[in-house]
Amino acid sequence: MSYKHTGKILINGAVDQARIVTNKSELIVSPEDDGLHITKFNIGDFEWWYFDFIDRSSECFIKIVIHIGTDPLKTKIYPQLALSINTPERSESITVQYEIDDIVADTNRCNISIKNEVSIWTKDDIQAEYFVKVKIPKFHCDLHFTGEIEGWKPMGNEVEHQIGKKKGFFAWTIPMPKAKVDGTFIYRYEKYNVNGAIGYHDHNYNKVHKRNPLYLDELVTRWYWGKCYANRFTVIFMDTVCKTNRTLSLMVAEYNKIIHSSNNRIEFSVTSTSYDSILKTDSPSSLIIKSTDADFPFEAEFIFDKMLDSKDLLEEINPLLKWIIKKMVAKPVYYGVLAQTKIKIYNKKFDGFGNYELMVFRNR
Repeated sequence: MSYKHTGKILINGAVDQARIVTNKSELIVSPEDDGLHITKFNIGDFEWWYFDFIDRSSECFIKIVIHIGTDPLKTKIYPQLALSINTPERSESITVQYEIDDIVADTNRCNISIKNEVSIWTKDDIQAEYFVKVKIPKFHCDLHFTGEIEGWKPMGNEVEHQIGKKKGFFAWTIPMPKAKVDGTFIYRYEKYNVNGAIGYHDHNYNKVHKRNPLYLDELVTRWYWGKCYANRFTVIFMDTVCKTNRTLSLMVAEYNKIIHSSNNRIEFSVTSTSYDSILKTDSPSSLIIKSTDADFPFEAEFIFDKMLDSKDLLEEINPLLKWIIKKMVAKPVYYGVLAQTKIKIYNKKFDGFGNYELMVFRNR
């Protein structure tokens, strides 16, 4: 580990901005951090492994997510494979649901398989290398991710949240802030070669207390997350709005070295939106991040380029019940966006590219 982190996360997501974290046990991403954390599933649990890459030469963006989660009505828990496929010819989102017994995952490292359709693993606990294989109708891939920046863990090992008697435990680990991706994928019978694409991998979980569960949609109102690559810089940000506190994280790397890591040392704002007539909500079309750290003047702007994904998080439930929830409670939605970016650092400006997402659980 070669960096220090400013702003320690406390219980309920409160941030002590004055505390500098240098303890390696809190910051180093170990193989166990990327293993399965929820071994006895309870309704309300979520865990997911996210991979994506942007291939500028072929103009392709691929997102692959293994997700174990609870349905909106909190009646069952199940795994699924979620794909976002964007090529110059077409774009498509594919979701495949499985039974809980279909997934096998190690607790000591990332080693996941679902039937004979999905395999994701690291090589002998070396987290600088990941292998991702998927074989389903319409889409096959055989990809090799090689890390170029050390892992990042802005929240430490795990954050405990409590509202009344209800409890939940949340973690966010980024084993690969930036990776080189090689391999192939086949989409609708057309083969694409991937050579030196820019990749990313993270891992999240929300584990609820068995007797007094604090569900994710009771805790988190919304979150924004995004990343970009501009010249020699890699930027990752997150803004999570909870009922308990708000956490804003920022990582900036120059070449392969993290030069800034912090919580609640930035201001984040949505500078423009577009109305989605299908989901009947506003989607963010431009974002601004500004550092409040006097020792690290920094600014980044994300500007909408292409919609990658838009999803009604209630799409699977009864239409009448969905209407009542949206009318009386909330309009939960997800947006994934490809973006053009501009950053300002060292009093110099750089153009770049990246992507960001908005996940809304509660908008009232």
